[in-house]
Amino acid sequence: MKNALYFLFSLLILASCSDIASSESSEAIVSQEFAKVSSATLRELSDEEYPDNPDISIRHPKSTETVMESISFEEKEHAFDITIFPSNAEDDTVIMTDIHLMEFIPSIPHCAKGDDYMTLISVVNQEWNRNQVKWTGEDLAAILPRNYTVNGEIISRIDLARNCLSSYLWELFFYTEVDGKDQVFYHGWFDFPEELYKGLFKERNDDSFDKYASYMEHWKDPENAQLDLSLIRTIESSKSVTFTDKSDEMYPLQGERKKKKIAIIYPETFSKMSDFHTDSSLFATFSEPGFYNRADPRTTELGRFYSLKKIEYSTTKSMHEGEFNELKMTFSRENGEVTQFIFGGLNFSDLPQLSNEEANSANAYSMGIANHPFYEDCNSHEKLNSRENPYFGVLLDEEGNWLDSHKIGIDGPLLHLDKDNPNILHVWLLSFERHALVGHYLVVLEGR
Repeated sequence: MKNALYFLFSLLILASCSDIASSESSEAIVSQEFAKVSSATLRELSDEEYPDNPDISIRHPKSTETVMESISFEEKEHAFDITIFPSNAEDDTVIMTDIHLMEFIPSIPHCAKGDDYMTLISVVNQEWNRNQVKWTGEDLAAILPRNYTVNGEIISRIDLARNCLSSYLWELFFYTEVDGKDQVFYHGWFDFPEELYKGLFKERNDDSFDKYASYMEHWKDPENAQLDLSLIRTIESSKSVTFTDKSDEMYPLQGERKKKKIAIIYPETFSKMSDFHTDSSLFATFSEPGFYNRADPRTTELGRFYSLKKIEYSTTKSMHEGEFNELKMTFSRENGEVTQFIFGGLNFSDLPQLSNEEANSANAYSMGIANHPFYEDCNSHEKLNSRENPYFGVLLDEEGNWLDSHKIGIDGPLLHLDKDNPNILHVWLLSFERHALVGHYLVVLEGR
């Protein structure tokens, strides 16, 4: 609590000096006349409120009894100090210093500037996909002035997440080390300060958030219109490649897929991934403020992946500079309706070589344009500029109109090279909220 009193005292001093301070940088997030602080209340969910929590079987015993009061963001030049205030007087006030938030903010890629539809699809999909960032080890020590103890546990890792439900719905996690592994003992939800968010969006994009608010605050669906992929890249060469559909096999039920099996509502029993290739497939939806809810089943259109007809492999030149690889996978329903799954802006040779059993450790990519991954460490997060990231993944109909992947029921590709043959690319389909793997395809890239 001494930290909390010191923090409040510092604010009073800063406020009294505001009339004599001056701005030194036009690029600063705010002027340096005074430190601006935005705050939000933290809340926790009980087991009664969150009965379908996939972490129940693996969480720390103290996770249901650890509470925090609030979180504040103190603006500095290009960064923030984040302070987490405890509810219990015995717990430490946790201060994270020099945290960069801009890469959490949905960003208009440079290639989309000037195209209203591409811009809308870009920022909407960045918001509609989770971005959770962790600080651990030396990275954690770099942002914490000292070790902090909450509910008797020393914090060994901190995660901050912008979840996919609304611009303002964020989450906070504390971990402690148990038997050499980090285990979550605190999970809190908060509403990111609205005016601060809008100001960061304006600073990041030189555009008003109000133009996109209805999509990003209330999950309004964009129209299904033509998406001009030539704005993202030009195709240098393209060819059809051979593939093997392994979807009549079962995926490895490990890691995230093992704990999230509880979120699969239909099929009630399944023995292979193709069992999901029906519009009857249902998953627990992700409900506000950010929890999996079986009581509100999420419908899908996974029947679109009934049959994989062909794959085209392309080398491309990105509008963000650089040469990359791309796949276009053409699927059809039983009735012949065509769905195109296109993803690129990647160097396939950089993917890890893994066995099928190790698939859950493969590289996961979300649907959208220039997105951050679902989960990443703080260094990767800061180095990946979402205005210049060449990656994209989209679903299109036969005429090239954009399709909402969340309605259809996939979250993106899970990719790795074959452990024994680097010329074979493994493409797995991540279901809605990554509850399951709903497709597996071996793509022969020999001669690329």
